Amino acid sequence: MALGDSLAFGVGAANPAAEGYVALTADNLLLNDRFAERGLELINLSEPGATSADIVEAESQLDRAVEEIDVRASDVQANNEIEIISIDVGGNDLLSLAEPDSPCFEDPLGGVCRTRINGVLSDLQRNLTRTLTELRQAAPQAEIYVIDLFNPYSGTGESLEIIASIGVQQINGVLAAVSASGELGVRFVSVYELFQGRGPQWVASDGIHPNNDGHRVLAEALTAAIEGRNLVLPSDLAVAPLVSPAPGESGGSGEDGVAMWLVLMIVPAAFIAGGFVSAAYFVVRGRN
Repeated sequence: MALGDSLAFGVGAANPAAEGYVALTADNLLLNDRFAERGLELINLSEPGATSADIVEAESQLDRAVEEIDVRASDVQANNEIEIISIDVGGNDLLSLAEPDSPCFEDPLGGVCRTRINGVLSDLQRNLTRTLTELRQAAPQAEIYVIDLFNPYSGTGESLEIIASIGVQQINGVLAAVSASGELGVRFVSVYELFQGRGPQWVASDGIHPNNDGHRVLAEALTAAIEGRNLVLPSDLAVAPLVSPAPGESGGSGEDGVAMWLVLMIVPAAFIAGGFVSAAYFVVRGRN
C-alpha cells in the first residue's frame, strides 16, 4: 500500500500506473521468493498535489488506508493482509511557502514569514506522526517505509539549486526525525544523496518530478530497503552525473527573480526558525 503525493502517484513517468516507482517496486517484489508464489496486490492511494494535511483529512488517504487494513485483517481470506506500506510526502508542504497568499512574498525576512515556515515544518511533523501512528495501530506487523525528498535542481546549474537544497533538507529533517521514533517502528529510505548532481538525468521535463529513469532509481531504493540489501543501480543508470555549470552561470530558466526571493525567504528562516531540523536530519541519516 502506498500513500503520498504526485511522486508516489507516478507523475513524471511516461505511464505513471505502470512505470511510477510504486508500481515498479511492486513488480520488483514479485521476483522475490516472499511473493513469487502467492503473489502481491498493489493499492496506491496517493494523490497528486497532496500535502501531509490532505492525507489526514477525513475520508482521505489515511482513513481509506486504515479501513482497507481493517477489512483485510478481519475477513476470512488468507494472505491478503497489508504487509508493506510506503509514504512519500512533504514536497507540497514546502511548495505552500510559494503560494500567492504566503506572507513571505510581502516580507521574506519578517516574523510572519518565519512563523509560516515554522508552521509548515510543525504541521508536517504533526501530520506525519499521526499518519504513522494510526497506520501502526491498524497494522502492527506491517513494514512501514518513509521516503525522503530529492532536490530536482541538483546538478542543473540553475540558481534554484542551492535554495531548493536548503528547503528540501528542512523537510527531510522532519521526515527523518519522525521516522526515528522507536515506538512507530518505521524505516527511513533516503534518496536525497542518490539524486545529487542527477537533475539533468533523472528529472522529467517539468523540472520537478522524476522521469522514467528517476522512478527506476526510486524503485530500486525502496525495493532494496524492503529486501534488506544494499542498493544496486542498473548499469545504464550508474553513469557519472552530467557536468553542469555552477548555479547562476547557466542563464537558468529566467527564474532569477524568483530564485533571489527564495534566497531571502528560505536561507535566513531556515537557520533562524528551523535550523535544528536539518541537524536532526543528518543525525538520523547517520543511524539509518
